[in-house]
Amino acid sequence: MPGRPAPRPPQRPRKPQPNHSSGDYSVPRWRDDGQLGFDPRKKFVRRATEASSGREGILKHMSDPPVPGEGYVNKGRRVRRQRFYDEALFMQQVNGNTDILPIWDIDDTHGSAPRWYAMPRARLLADVFGDASTVLDVVTHTAALARTLAVLAEQGIYHRDIKPANLFWYDGAPVLADFGIAAFARLPAGLTRVGDKVGPANFMAPEMRSADGKDRGERADVYSLAKTLFVLAHPRRGPYPPEGTHRMGAEEFSLATHGGGNAMTALEHVLEAATQHRVQDRLTMADFHAELVAWLDRHTAQPTRFRPFGRPFMGGWGPHGDRNRRDVEATRAMMLPCIRRIAEALTGDSDAWQEGIDHDNDDGTLGEYGWVDNCEDGFVPDGGFIWMATDLNDGRRIVLDALLDDGVCFLAEAQRGGPPWALEQQWGHTPWHRARMPRTADQVHQLTDAVVAWISRPGPGGPGAP
Repeated sequence: MPGRPAPRPPQRPRKPQPNHSSGDYSVPRWRDDGQLGFDPRKKFVRRATEASSGREGILKHMSDPPVPGEGYVNKGRRVRRQRFYDEALFMQQVNGNTDILPIWDIDDTHGSAPRWYAMPRARLLADVFGDASTVLDVVTHTAALARTLAVLAEQGIYHRDIKPANLFWYDGAPVLADFGIAAFARLPAGLTRVGDKVGPANFMAPEMRSADGKDRGERADVYSLAKTLFVLAHPRRGPYPPEGTHRMGAEEFSLATHGGGNAMTALEHVLEAATQHRVQDRLTMADFHAELVAWLDRHTAQPTRFRPFGRPFMGGWGPHGDRNRRDVEATRAMMLPCIRRIAEALTGDSDAWQEGIDHDNDDGTLGEYGWVDNCEDGFVPDGGFIWMATDLNDGRRIVLDALLDDGVCFLAEAQRGGPPWALEQQWGHTPWHRARMPRTADQVHQLTDAVVAWISRPGPGGPGAP
């Protein structure tokens, strides 16, 4: 009809939305003191003060509490709420466990569906490690957490969100917190929607990256805790670990910044076993804990072997790591013509030599050089070593070795009869010099001159001497 406005289409009722103002976070017995931190996604984690005692704590609220009159709650919201109920009740159940952050209070008006719980304020575990800390401290506290997680795993409980942000220091010990996406023994595995990723990506086990609800994460915590150990051991490196299995010997996974020689190699082997891609190849949490304890038992007695975090290191990542790599490359290049010259003098063939220590062949230097032991195997240079040895000739071989430890020095030995080998003659070690310098090259060539002269001397003092 002319002049009458067209009818408006029917409007879908608007979904009621919770109003997350500070007033919505008022609960019995606690005064809301505002959001903890600045992440807008974490408004439900609040600072609070207990009215009766004045003690200051943290209240964790349900992220999306039920809205009165809401009758069409979707599956995703139901899952998130059920996660919170399970977490709150679990925290209440294990209250008093010294390895899990305690709770002080819990919503007692909604039965099995509590909407908040209170806990003490605690320091992040990462903040406990200072300039004087060493990797020993990190492994000690990680082993304590591994023990707790192993006990939980025996009960069919898996945290599934292990990362530095969920590990705390409370009452003089490391503790676990935030079981918001945990798998609990009494519940089916499907705590997540199909396609949900479970856990933080940089710490997440491969099998949890596209969870379909079938994998409870029986060994996911092992992977994540090993990645967390690596990050805690490198407070200045960055908040995230390298992706994938920890590859022992790869630069991006190196623990060489901490000194310790072979102790660091052993620890890297443990981390490699704990981060295997295939679940069945990975350590269990109980085995991971046992390996860390065994490592500590072997190395805690020599704390001075390990470099404090606040002490500069010439290797590692960035420019220093590049410098260490170039030191090794240049030193090896200096040694190549020398070992060829020695091999030709001994065997008549300049190619009759091999590089790389062979432990099955009982390789090792035999002389006394005055090194100060820095591990149970003696002196192991932080920058590594380059080992070259000629082929056997008349039961004798010549070893040419370079040690890199902020500088570089060279030594040579004549060894007979091995394995086991017997020391026949030794040269060096040369004075420590900077790598890649002309005088450093002069040193290894002078050492080579002495070895070749000895090989060529048939009389007393030479290789033909009785």
